[in-house]
Amino acid sequence: MPFVTEFAGPRRPLESWPPLVAGGVRRTSTIDTHPDGEAGSQVELRARDVLAGPGGVSVAGDVALGARLHGGVIEEIRPIGGGTDDRLTPLHGRRVGPGFRAGLAELFPDEVRSGSLLHLLLDDWVGAALVSGYALQYREIELGLPERMSVGAADRMTGVCAGWAPDASMAGYAREHNVVPCFRGPVAPPLWTDHDPGMHPVRPLRADGMRRLRRIDLRPEGETLVFDAHFRDSHLNRSGLEEVVHEYTVTGAVDPVTRTVTRVDAQVRVLPWKECPRAVDSATRITGMPLAQLRTRVRTELVGTSTCTHLNDTLRALADLDVLADLAGRVRAR
Repeated sequence: MPFVTEFAGPRRPLESWPPLVAGGVRRTSTIDTHPDGEAGSQVELRARDVLAGPGGVSVAGDVALGARLHGGVIEEIRPIGGGTDDRLTPLHGRRVGPGFRAGLAELFPDEVRSGSLLHLLLDDWVGAALVSGYALQYREIELGLPERMSVGAADRMTGVCAGWAPDASMAGYAREHNVVPCFRGPVAPPLWTDHDPGMHPVRPLRADGMRRLRRIDLRPEGETLVFDAHFRDSHLNRSGLEEVVHEYTVTGAVDPVTRTVTRVDAQVRVLPWKECPRAVDSATRITGMPLAQLRTRVRTELVGTSTCTHLNDTLRALADLDVLADLAGRVRAR
């Protein structure tokens, strides 16, 4: 089955990041997944907070983990660069899939409560692991061996998001051909240089690798706090081209006293299919929500064919604006 082009979605990837401004803070994260043998994968999870103060950019927090999975189950997870972290031991043997996020509150209550970098990475890992299946599908098509769906799989998926709405092109194609269609995204423009103080260090993707990338900026503007968030899933093909799979930008404002979202605007950059952008207006539903409730309320209230799984994950990550607002207060106090 060839790559499908007849009902492709928008293709306008972001070409640059805004500069860090004095008084602002930035949180970045990447989850890189590479296949490793039959049903295995190697994963690097990295995240960092930086502050833009009067003396320049300083690092407020940094996490770098390496993991090995087999069949989606964590066989090993450790800090990159050596050493150990006993907090990670309970993750051994856990499947990164349904139920993983629910277990984080039990295993890492302080990390969840504080909105730490570790929590962001572990919470986002579920979505990154799911999307990493795109690389396998891409490779199967290149080899002429597309994966067939199980009987009734298309019907089970129908209704979960805008792209899988009953009248969406993807759902119809899947029912007709008994395979989920696959597309080729646009080439991913580079967003940072090797020594950019606003981005944590990452190693280059390898062939068949997937990257989930996030950036959240927060800065004061008058009596409010404004944010600029970027999300991108990308894939490195065997020709050495990094292609964008999903991409959103979300901007808005937060009340610094009540810590509620006062304004939000989501923009589609890259999505697979033409019906996917129908979900973008669902982002406005978080207006008025307290940051502390975002992760829970987005999961329970933003459901069905008016929403998008990847946009929802981006909106959930905005809960971290709470801790970034505290960091911004530290910058102002200097």
